[in-house]
Order: sequence, then structure tokens, then C-alpha cells
Amino acid sequence: MHNKRFIVSATAIMLFLCILLSSCATGGTTFRTGNIIEAVTADSSYHTFSGKTETVTANDFIEFGIDKNNHSVVVKDLVTDYTWSAISDRKNESEYAFGLTLCTNSGIYKLNTQDNSVAFSSSSYSSVNGVLTVSYLLSDKKETAEKSIDEMTKTDIFVSFSVVYSVKEQTVYADIDMSGIKCTEGAFISDFSVMPFFGASYTDSADDYFLIPDNSGAIMHLGKTDAATDNISVNVYGENPYNKKDEKTASATIPVFGVKRNNSAFAAIITDGDALAVINAKRAVNESPSSVYPEFTITEIASADNNKLLKGSTYNGKISIAYKFLSGNNATYSGMAAVSREEFIANSVLSSSRTAIENEYPFYLTIVGAADSKSLTTINQANDILGILKGKGINNIILSYKGLLSGGYAQKNLYTSDVNKKLGGNAGLEELYEYTRTQDCTLMIGADIFSSSQKYLPADKAFSIQNNNESYILPNDMAFNENAGSGLLSRIGNNSFRIGKEKMNPAIYSQSSGYNMYIMNVNKLHDKFQTYLENDIFSVIDGLTVTDAGRTIYSDQNNDRQAVMTTVSSLLRAISNYGKLCIETGNLYSVYNADFISGMEFDTFYSESEFYESVPFAQSVLHGTVLYSGKPIDAGNPLFRYEMLRYIEYGAVPSYEWIYSESNIYCYSGYLLSDRIAEIVEFYNNITEIFTDLADETIINHRKIDIDADGNTISGVYCTTYSDGTEIYVNYSGSIASTPENIAIGPYDYVRVKR
Repeated sequence: MHNKRFIVSATAIMLFLCILLSSCATGGTTFRTGNIIEAVTADSSYHTFSGKTETVTANDFIEFGIDKNNHSVVVKDLVTDYTWSAISDRKNESEYAFGLTLCTNSGIYKLNTQDNSVAFSSSSYSSVNGVLTVSYLLSDKKETAEKSIDEMTKTDIFVSFSVVYSVKEQTVYADIDMSGIKCTEGAFISDFSVMPFFGASYTDSADDYFLIPDNSGAIMHLGKTDAATDNISVNVYGENPYNKKDEKTASATIPVFGVKRNNSAFAAIITDGDALAVINAKRAVNESPSSVYPEFTITEIASADNNKLLKGSTYNGKISIAYKFLSGNNATYSGMAAVSREEFIANSVLSSSRTAIENEYPFYLTIVGAADSKSLTTINQANDILGILKGKGINNIILSYKGLLSGGYAQKNLYTSDVNKKLGGNAGLEELYEYTRTQDCTLMIGADIFSSSQKYLPADKAFSIQNNNESYILPNDMAFNENAGSGLLSRIGNNSFRIGKEKMNPAIYSQSSGYNMYIMNVNKLHDKFQTYLENDIFSVIDGLTVTDAGRTIYSDQNNDRQAVMTTVSSLLRAISNYGKLCIETGNLYSVYNADFISGMEFDTFYSESEFYESVPFAQSVLHGTVLYSGKPIDAGNPLFRYEMLRYIEYGAVPSYEWIYSESNIYCYSGYLLSDRIAEIVEFYNNITEIFTDLADETIINHRKIDIDADGNTISGVYCTTYSDGTEIYVNYSGSIASTPENIAIGPYDYVRVKR
């Protein structure tokens, strides 16, 4: 047995001490700690697939087994003969099956299954009826690992946990019950990594890629290098306001990641613990393999003075991941979307009902009532806007009236606010509802259900880990944004466009690029929101556009983030008993009973390029189940035509955000609506023609077309295929393009083909 010692990482300690010295937080639950301690790695044989496999179960699709020496799992795709393993067969000293950080009074220990359990012979496995249980006891030294749990003392460093694997058809389910974990008395786990090297590789082919849930989805091409995207992290459902970081990070709306290698692939679907997950991905460099994996924040921590940590509540639920294996033509990100949708429906996370279009395809319109204490659109002016659209033949309008309640765009406390009297008050809202009802339109009002631009009363507010008011930044669509639409550059090439603002009136723009929104204590939220639903508000509106719950979720000192997510999700489902529900942004936990999702991000957080491309993964999961739109189309943008094509490519409902100012109707870009109304109507008519009969169909394939009918390389051409066989081609280039099937698409145009 390799003799194993622990050393203190000097770099890690210096970083940790810098954090301590820079912190001035004094609130929250404190926990004394010491240095960050990392292990000297065990012999490389413990980190390498031994090749000695015991088969646990097999079916027509996959064979599932375990490495008898190193207690890591192995999956063989019987269709393609490709083998996926939790640690590779390349001799190395870095790979392991699971890793965690244990915070104790004597120090912060970085532990993993290979160095701290397998090397000490303190791991074991058993299988019964095709269900495999692998148990690990991790410790800092061999003598401790040889003890039983009952023999452990207060000074012994240890963690004990089990992983249960089961197989159904082409899926391997991995479950860890965090309530069953035992560890050093008084210690806690801050983070937990699940199979970080499953599907990893030191040599990537040109066609290999990772599916990354960056906003709606992205493809990280492997076998290449790209400084901007070589090493990335994506927070599932965004950052946690409870423990805000200084830098903005990427957000995932769907808790899925995937790997494609050769003609095999898998999609990893996080079914429990999703609100705690961060997806990490990196390309291969030097002696490190390309890898993508989830890391779960079991306990939120932050630094405090006097060598202490601030800690939040610890998650004691399950971590569950479904690994779904795909072969041949199904081994694509579209195939990953299909199996993800099936899993979400089976788990009642996504509704099984199909989208129904009554009469005409919808037109989604957001009107902003007030922002920065300025009245931008009164209720009477909203009526005028609807009248203009109705006069142009646009009938099925979903009107989402934001900024109508106290505080305007940055809404104040929903439970004490009222309709802004300057905009028309309650009487005006009743008149608007009567008009929309007679015109067969839908009237929604914007509502922040757990956040407010004013601080809550002490008894109602949520506290951050630093014991401050918990809050998040609400981006302001009404702020001037010269770089809007830059995310399209990966599709339209490296041409530089400046957003045209020559006709803008600066007076209509908000001076705030974002608003600090304070958060309500979740223990107070349930009763307040239920009471709100039961008042008479739904007698004068059709439903709510919930503007906070679909974009962020939080935890507090008494509730972990997963628990808060469950509470908020249940409240959103309750809305369907009273009216319609629209969700902004569309984080998956919030959309089960949603009638509409607005403001989905089509662009990625990380810079798009030929090495890192946005794809409609979330849309492929959702289409046919719920209607959705993207960020409001800016009709005054020179990229207007490209934005329309993106909507067509992604299967989205047309969406605009307007205000009415100085007796003229404006798009939020500042362009007079009358300057663009013909194009807006034309686009809506095109969308109606394309998508009315596709609303209940699923997206079964999406692809980039690189070769034309003559075998020449082309760019900017994409195809989306629906379950009824319809194909939608879009061409972002300035030249006519032809596909290998001899389908011609004009410049900046689209073609619908029914096969």
C-alpha cells in the first residue's frame, strides 16, 4: 500500500488568507477553520482504469459494470462498442470518481475517492438484482480509514457515503442520499463533485464536443483551443443571491450537460439537487483531459474575520443524475434534448400536455408603464398601441404590462403595492381588461413575487450569508445598450455593427442599467403569495408575468436553495388555479404550468465563436410543450433581420417591448414604431405561416450546414427539423445558399420544407 501523507498547499493558503484579510463580514453562522489541506496523491494505479471489470447488469443497449480494483463504474455501449468509464485507462495521478471539500475546525480538507479511500482499502461494493452500491470511507490517513465509524474520535478526519447505481434500458441512474453521509463531528461538506472524469479524454477528435447548458445551450468543440472558452463554469439557475460573487457568471436554464465522442454520446440530467449544481467544463491541455461534470454546493460558505467561515444551511436531500446513452444518428445534442424531455416529463418537471393554438398564432408584447419614476406608457396609451396592432391585422396579442405597479419597472413589494395612479389606476386597469377581453387579447401584469426594489420589513426579509439584505441585480431593458445583438456574430461572421440610435430620444431611456432587488424570507412567502392569489386581482387580468422566479432562485440561513426552489415552484403551479402564467427567462423548475415563457436567452454568456456555438437546446426540450419567446426584438436595430432569423431558427413567438412617449409610439430602441410597423407585421405574418401548425410539434433535430450542393464550404446556414417532418432553413449570409439536398435559401432569408 502506498504510504500517504498530507501537505499544506502554500498557494491555496495564501489565497485563503487574502480572502480572510479582505473580508469584513461579521454576521451569519460562524465556523472556525484552519488551513486548506490537500493530499499527496496515491500511486497512479489507483487513478487508472485497471481493465478488471465485473459486469453488474446488461441489456440490448448497454453493459454496466465496475472496476474491481478501483471501484469506479464502466458503461459499454453495445451498439457502437464504445466504452465510457469514470476514470480512464491512461496512467495518471489526477482522476477520481468523486471529490469533496470537508470543512473542520482543524482545516479545510480536499478529499477524493481514489487518494483517500480506494488507496486505503476503505471502499467496497455490492450488487443485488442489477443495483450496484459503492461505499467509500474517505480519510486523511490510513490509520483512520481502518477504523469503523463507531471507533472514530472527535479528532479523526473522515467522510462516509454511498452511491447507488441502477439501470433501465439505456440509462444509468446515480443516486447519493446526503442525509446518510457521516463525517467528523462538527464538520460539514461545502462542495461535492460527481464523476468529474466520466467521459473525459486526452485526445479529442474534430467532431467531439460537449453540450454546455450556457443559457439556452452551447456546443464546446473539442480538439481545439480557445482562450475564452477553454475552462468554463455555468451555474444551474444562475448565481445564488444568498452568497453573491463579485463577477457575473454564466447561467443554465436546463440542468443537463452532455458529451459526444465518435458515434456515441450521453446526456447527464440532474434530477435531484439541480439548484445546487455548477457545470464545469474544460478542453484538454498538457496532461489534463477534456472533461465536463457537475459540482454541488452542499453548504454555502464565505470568509469571515479571525480565521472563521460563515456557513449557510446544509443540504440533506438527494443528488441524482440520469446518464442517458445515445448511439449513431441519435448521438447529437438534439438526441440529448429528446431524452431530457422524456425524463423531465416522467418526473413531472415538464408537462406532458401539448401546446394548443386557438385561432391565430400569438404576438407577445411587453409594455412598460414606468421606470425611474417616469411614466412611459399610460393605460390609455396601451389601449392605443393595441388598437394600432389590431388595425394591422394582428389579433391574438398577449399583452404583458410591466412597470404598472408601485415602483414601476423596479417593482416595490407586491403585497403592499397598487396600480400606479399616474398610469390610470385600478379603474384604468379595469377598462383595459374589458377592451382586451372584447378583442380576444390576453392581459398579463408583471409581478415580482419574492423580490422588491425597496427593503422588506425586518420580519419579512431574507438575510445573505454576510447578514445583509439578500438581493440580486435586475437587468433593465429600458437602459441604452449599444452592443445589443452582438451575440449573433457567430452566425453572421465577424462583421461589426453599431446599433443605430440616430433617431433616439434620450429622454425615454432609463438612467439605470439595473436595479437592486431585495428578497423576501421564503418562510413568509407562501402565505403572502397565497393570500395575493385569492384577492380580486384576477377579476381584472388574465394572469401574471412572473419576472423574478424564472431568472433566479436563492437560499437563506434556514433553507437550502433546493428547498426554496421547491417552495417557489409549488407557488407558481398554484397560479394555474387562478389565471394564466408567463415566466420570464424560463429556468426549468418554474415552467411546469406556464402558458408562456418570455425573454429566453438565445445568446451564450461566454463569447461565441467557431469553437463555442449557441444551439437551441432548451428550445428543443420545450417546443411543443409551452410557447416561448426570446429577448424583445429591437425593430430599430440594423440587425433586425438577423434577429428575426434567429427567432425562426429557434421556433420562437415574436416578442417586442415598447413604450409610448411624447405622443409617438416607440420601440425601446427609440425608433418610431411607424418607421418599422410594415416590417413587424410582415415578420409576424411569416411566423404565423411557418409555425401555426408546428406549435404542438417537437424539435427533433437542429444542425449547421457546412457544405452546399456543389461541395463548397458555406457558413451561416442552419436547419431545424420538427417531429412532423417539416424543416426550416435559415441563411444568415449575404449570398444565396444551397444545401446538399439542392434546397436554395436566399440571402438573409428562410425556407420551409415539408418532407
